[in-house]
Amino acid sequence: MPWPYSTPHTAPLYPELPYHYRGIRKLSAFCRCDRASLEAFLPPEFELLGDVCEVFVMQAPDAGALGSYDEAGLVIPVRYDGTDGAHVSLEYVTTDDALCAGREIWGYPKKLAAVSFDEADDRSVRGHVSRRGQTLIDVQFTPADRQFEKPAMQPRLQIKLFARADGQGLDYYQVVRNDLQNPSLCARFTGDAELRLDGNADDPLHRLGVRHIVGAELVVSDFLLTHGRILADLAPGR
Repeated sequence: MPWPYSTPHTAPLYPELPYHYRGIRKLSAFCRCDRASLEAFLPPEFELLGDVCEVFVMQAPDAGALGSYDEAGLVIPVRYDGTDGAHVSLEYVTTDDALCAGREIWGYPKKLAAVSFDEADDRSVRGHVSRRGQTLIDVQFTPADRQFEKPAMQPRLQIKLFARADGQGLDYYQVVRNDLQNPSLCARFTGDAELRLDGNADDPLHRLGVRHIVGAELVVSDFLLTHGRILADLAPGR
């Protein structure tokens, strides 16, 4: 019997990579925040770069083998051991295969949530995220000619960890780099955004400390999602 790519053996939850994403629609609000607040959202291995983060809500109508799902999250620019990139600190998806593949392959901190992405004919978008009855993100995007500078948000730098079944520490604690392959920008619309963040101890977006929104955009893109790189395996030293 061949090794399965994911569990269960007889009916794996998600198939092998790569995953082709097509027609992704992503609303992003770039927020200037208190540096201390941003640092509180980072693992200790990462160094904060700048004070502008990204809060996004995304619609993935065609994620290849993962089907269709919606997603949202918080992305913070960081550096690890001389590599500049960005860390997805909080992330929310609407399907179990997108959740488990993201957590188990690359270390994305995905949780199941209710995510809505409602786009009107004029390109205005309402994005809303809630989990366990608690609103986390409520954002309204209005297209307008707005020029702004945004931080580099690639590659992704994540911490992938898994606890041992016997309670004796961790099976692994890895720093993982993930690069989007063959990215293609199909369309980009700038604009204004009204953003409200809320949360609780489990999903503390309300602690982000947003000072103001630098700019907002709606992008339509295609890309290929494939294997990452293990930059460090830190479990033995922990």
